[in-house]
Formats: sequence, structure tokens, C-alpha cells
Amino acid sequence: MRTVIGVLVIALVSACAWRGPMAQPKYPKVMAEFPGASLKWVHIAEPEFRQRELDLEHYMVSVLEYKETVDVLLVSVDASTSPEARGSSGTFPAFTVEISRADDKVIRAYYVR
Repeated sequence: MRTVIGVLVIALVSACAWRGPMAQPKYPKVMAEFPGASLKWVHIAEPEFRQRELDLEHYMVSVLEYKETVDVLLVSVDASTSPEARGSSGTFPAFTVEISRADDKVIRAYYVR
């Protein structure tokens, strides 16, 4: 009798352990892909985001490279993508940090109207 109960317990534990990993999706969801070099600019802009207490979960992040500057732009996730839309069209105000390429310093940071 003890042997039968032992076998049942082992079978139950094995079944639970076997089903655990099967509950997870086969492939993870890719949230973002970007060149690693752009991460440098986001890190430089981060103190400006923290200073203004911006919750990055509400924003899409864009890194725009120009000849002498780089802009890190935050746009509300629900902002209009229409070409006619101007300024900050989402629930949360758009925000830009302009950074000098020459010395990696923030030139200015401002809300987009």
C-alpha cells in the first residue's frame, strides 16, 4: 500500500513539474530592438526624465541623430501618428532632451507643445 501511495505522489509531482514550463509561451515577446549605440544617449537623458518625474511606461522613446546633436524624444504611447498632428497629441506631454555630440552634455530639455 505504501508503495502505491509513493508511486502516486511521485507521479503527481512529476506531472506538476512537467506542466510548469509548458505554461510559458514558447517564444518571448520582443518589446524593443535598437542599436546599442543609441542606449548611450538615453542614459545621458535619464536624469532629465527623473528630474521631471516622467513615468517612461507612458511613453515611446525615439533617438534622433543630427550632425552636431542628438535628441531623445518621449512621445505619449497614445499620441496621434497622423502627419497633420502637431505638437504633443497624446495623454502625456511629449518631452525632448537635446544632447551635444561633441561633449555628451545636455544642451536643453523641454516639453513639446
